Amino acid sequence: MRIVYHIIDFLFPPSPEEIKLRAISPEDFLKNAPRASLTEFPFIKSIFSYKDPLVKELVWQIKYKKNRKAVEIASYTLFHNLKEPVLLVPIPISKKRRKERGYNQCELLIDEIMRLDSENRFKKDYELLIRSKHIEKQTHKGRNERLENTKNIFEVTKKENLNQKIIIVDDVSTTGSTLKEAREELLKVGYLNVTGLTVAH
Repeated sequence: MRIVYHIIDFLFPPSPEEIKLRAISPEDFLKNAPRASLTEFPFIKSIFSYKDPLVKELVWQIKYKKNRKAVEIASYTLFHNLKEPVLLVPIPISKKRRKERGYNQCELLIDEIMRLDSENRFKKDYELLIRSKHIEKQTHKGRNERLENTKNIFEVTKKENLNQKIIIVDDVSTTGSTLKEAREELLKVGYLNVTGLTVAH
């Protein structure tokens, strides 16, 4: 297997940041990576600064490469920022995006959090919130366009245990518009305690 990786690295040389990610432990990443500034919305907590090249590489490797090491690092940091029993809900992706990518990176993060949860403090639900509208990637869009594009893109599929604490998990928050819209849909149907947690901002 190592020979395969060496061949891949030869054909597609990894960036310096990717090489650093391979060498660093989740504990060291959590300890040393620069922290995020406060998000625009008080109900969203982000851990790391997305301006940092290594953090940006971490998110990219999760989102587009399904990199196992990157998922482990990010999930470890998320896990250590969860202090009480909660229901973890991923930001859902559209059917088109899932077909293109093959997976939802936020589900990968939650699956790893659940593996780390030896005390069974957390629950997950991948069906509570669904994306009913596909939007194109928002990477190069401005704040106002992002806010407008994320309106009415989610649906809540059920109303159960409305008092439970829900944390919506996403990889990165830029303007916070996607998490804001997801939270508002859950509050609209009666859920009382909904916040967001992201790897980076």
